[in-house]
Amino acid sequence: MIRPLSTRRTFPAVLGILLSLGMVFAGLAPAQAANYLRIGGSGSSWAGNALQDWVARVGAQGVTVDYENKGSSTGRKEFADQMKQFAVSEIPYTGDTADPRDNSMPGFSYGMLPVVAGGTAFMYNLKAGSSRLTSLKLSQPAIAKIFTGQVTRWNDPLITADNPGVALPDATINVVVRSDGSGATAQFTLWLLRQFPADYAKLCAVTGCDPQHATSFFPTQGLKNFVAQNGSQGVTTYSANNQFTINYDEYSYAQGIGFPVAQVKNAAGFYTLPTEHAVAVALTQAGINQDKGSANYLSQDLSKVYGYKDPRTYPMSAYSYMIVPTQATNALNPAQGATLGFFANFALCEGQRPMGQLGYSPLPMNLVLAGMEQIRKIPGVDQETVQKMDQTRDSVAGGSTPACNNPTFKPGDSPSANQLVRTAPFDKSCDAACQAPWRGADAAVNQGPGGPAAGTGPAAAAATDVPAEAGPAATTDPAAAAAAEACDPDSGSCAAVAAGASSGTGAGQQLTPVTTTLASSRGWGQPQNLLLIIGGLVGLLVLVPPLAAGVFSRRAGSKSGTKA
Repeated sequence: MIRPLSTRRTFPAVLGILLSLGMVFAGLAPAQAANYLRIGGSGSSWAGNALQDWVARVGAQGVTVDYENKGSSTGRKEFADQMKQFAVSEIPYTGDTADPRDNSMPGFSYGMLPVVAGGTAFMYNLKAGSSRLTSLKLSQPAIAKIFTGQVTRWNDPLITADNPGVALPDATINVVVRSDGSGATAQFTLWLLRQFPADYAKLCAVTGCDPQHATSFFPTQGLKNFVAQNGSQGVTTYSANNQFTINYDEYSYAQGIGFPVAQVKNAAGFYTLPTEHAVAVALTQAGINQDKGSANYLSQDLSKVYGYKDPRTYPMSAYSYMIVPTQATNALNPAQGATLGFFANFALCEGQRPMGQLGYSPLPMNLVLAGMEQIRKIPGVDQETVQKMDQTRDSVAGGSTPACNNPTFKPGDSPSANQLVRTAPFDKSCDAACQAPWRGADAAVNQGPGGPAAGTGPAAAAATDVPAEAGPAATTDPAAAAAAEACDPDSGSCAAVAAGASSGTGAGQQLTPVTTTLASSRGWGQPQNLLLIIGGLVGLLVLVPPLAAGVFSRRAGSKSGTKA
């Protein structure tokens, strides 16, 4: 006869089952990293949507990172003043993009690593007749003259020449620019200075800016049709709410609210949008600073990007950089450095996967490897992060899938290859002869005076030794075809496309982070967590039978008493 369990025996059994279930569910729980201390950064709003996406994703793993879209100038200043653990900027502290008003310099050693690539887009709010125009085309000379105050009407001959048959209105162009110190402004005015110096000189003659230098603060003095707004969100919201406007900022913002951007005529004569493919193609020509002794190591020179004649290129493409301390400071102790290392490595790896959906372009593997070398210099970077970076380096060297699962890379690629370039679609008017010179061009990614950018490990060194590889024609690749169809070819809007893409409905709406599965050594599939699962199941097997027997015994006793 099976005796019922007493209360004293039943309670520990139930408690044991609950503990076992807790062990099982702890093993199945999302990846956590709650031991990392909270850190904060500020800077670029051009890159802000990417940063906010990463912040949300690491937050789901128990890591708290704060980021404020204050503009690159403010971010660099707060970092230099040791108010933040890191900054994000499109430009370095020194060089031809530096502005005299940005005079805060770190009194400690620091490093820069590229974290996101993207295209400066020209969002517009315009009607042609009674309908909203979604297919505006602009040449680069037209853009230069619009943003230097020389072309002020939408039906100017310079604009109509790019848009034959379109009923452009006889209305004033309302030019919306950034009011804050902005890396986007610095890069845009540098493009004006280098590509259209005479137009830039005319802007400076009116506004008082220095015609020999780019500026982080767009000059508007004396320009009646110019409006300055704070931050990327500010220019986007103003443009969305006001007719006849045009602005400049990262593609992500226009895409996020479903507004069109201008198709820009590149040096090959094709009108392109700042898609992840077009940006990746353009940035194969970015010159990367190779001097490891320089504070500007890995900074970009876009001179060759502007005039690149690949038919697929988007000429206004650039990188954003994370600026990190390479020594302990008043703002960063080693424990915080461990968090910063974790976050920066995440940004380079899993963080790159949704970048195309958000309106950016994932980083190529050679810059990921070079960025990891910068992360290793952060004081306090922990062994777990170092091991992840080692796994990435070793997997690339061995020809296997990189541990960071970067979307620009597949097993067997050299570090200088870029799958986005290899699969970038050509315009339908570009025939086989037009395409032929540009196939396989991805092996020359990020060429500069010193050759391809690379890290210091064996995989990185191999990047300079690999010959060009001819990839398949992009137009025959199904994945490329799907990517090409993801954005409206006329409007440049990608907000209402396939499931999983970010979307927005109102002016100024922030993008919703895209949900993905994150690869993490803290996940439930790791050995230590598998042991928890096995232990929990064993506990259930041991404890459930006695408890069940007790329950059945009590029921039997109850029935016996009723019959009596």
